[in-house]
Amino acid sequence: MDGWPPCQAQGHVCAVIEMMDIDTIYKKVKEKGPDEAVVQLIRDKTSQVRFSGDSMDLFNRWNGSLITLFVSKGKRVASTTIRDMTALDSEISNLMKICKEVPETPSFNGINCAEHNYPSVDDARNEVDIQKLAGALMKGSMEGGAERSAGIVYSRDLDIELKTGYNHGKQHLTGIEMVVRSFRGDTTGQETIHYGPENQVDTETAMEIGRNAGKTSSRKIEKVDITPGKYDILLSPYVTGNLISYSSQFFSAYEVESGLSCFAGKIGARVASDHVTLEDDPLNKSGSGFRIFDEEGTPTRKNTLINNGTLKTYLHSFSTGKNFESSTTGNAGIISPKAWQISLLPGRSKFEDMVSEIDSGLIINNAWYTRFQDYVNGVFSTVPRDGVYLVKNGEIKGLVSGIRISDSVPEFLRNISHVSKERKNVRWWEEIFPAIMPYVLARNMNISKAF
Repeated sequence: MDGWPPCQAQGHVCAVIEMMDIDTIYKKVKEKGPDEAVVQLIRDKTSQVRFSGDSMDLFNRWNGSLITLFVSKGKRVASTTIRDMTALDSEISNLMKICKEVPETPSFNGINCAEHNYPSVDDARNEVDIQKLAGALMKGSMEGGAERSAGIVYSRDLDIELKTGYNHGKQHLTGIEMVVRSFRGDTTGQETIHYGPENQVDTETAMEIGRNAGKTSSRKIEKVDITPGKYDILLSPYVTGNLISYSSQFFSAYEVESGLSCFAGKIGARVASDHVTLEDDPLNKSGSGFRIFDEEGTPTRKNTLINNGTLKTYLHSFSTGKNFESSTTGNAGIISPKAWQISLLPGRSKFEDMVSEIDSGLIINNAWYTRFQDYVNGVFSTVPRDGVYLVKNGEIKGLVSGIRISDSVPEFLRNISHVSKERKNVRWWEEIFPAIMPYVLARNMNISKAF
């Protein structure tokens, strides 16, 4: 293993189920009489190494397949996911039965009927030894000063094939995700990174990621309490990605139609500071959110959601585009449009200069348990962890715990005064999709006690 500790734990391998070809599946669906149908066939090869303490304790490999089906009859729609091929015929029959019985969906206008050509995508990645990456994360964490660490490395190899009455597309996608959490006493540090087909990941990269988490956990600094109130907060790319990725649902035209978006009726209005230009960029191959077509066969593209603070567009499927007298943006989930890979464009600031701008505030490295209390106004709360520091007159003065950010998405976006040049590819476990985020300094954010 070239110096890296081998994985001693027992592994688990799931065999792939033999799958019909997509043309046969599509024909079976159409024989049941839907007006339109979408068949998506996904083959997923995922390898995982988990580590804790000083050793790797679990190795898993999954070779999984699933089919997603969508059918429509007039304005009635239904969808399902099938993992057991032996139940395919009965699942299709049941799906059509449901489709004929459910209430109409007035906002449904069919799927995209335009025919498209897609670029060939077969992004094979050089073979990556994820045990070596896990070993490098652990070693880097210890070098950074941690007493112990825990984390996961994933390698994903995904084949997606989609067929409608108008289009047939294939894409082969690869990605690496690494999570490391470092511990020293009761202090923690965490880093969560994703890489797409364009980036080749090596052990030196993993070492540096682990080292950063270890440094955060081992920072020798006095613990202090703070009074709830308004603070300037410097958010790491992990926190920025957490908040903006969770908030991306508010850009979905479906959520706007449903009355569940704080951006409803605000196209062309200022919804953020001049420093905020936000894109959905599924064609950026540096991230694992890369993909070339959406779930109704429309080619994906880069969409600018907010340009220098002004809301430019919602995310659309073919149906919502018609309802808004607009057009599809290539973001169709079958039921609701969704973002693929949110990207906040870099600014001009350096991290050190942003710290010096803080008279009385906080640096927050990570956030957990983000929840929305009010979707219409975008009111949320989240719990900062894994490195939260009090800053006075541009200098770090203490380690803070037991607090909560309690504010709203519109206030957060409007209060951003600085955006860093540096960005990271971030993803917080499986809760949200990949994002590409900088550090941001947000003024006058509301901080309350978490417990």
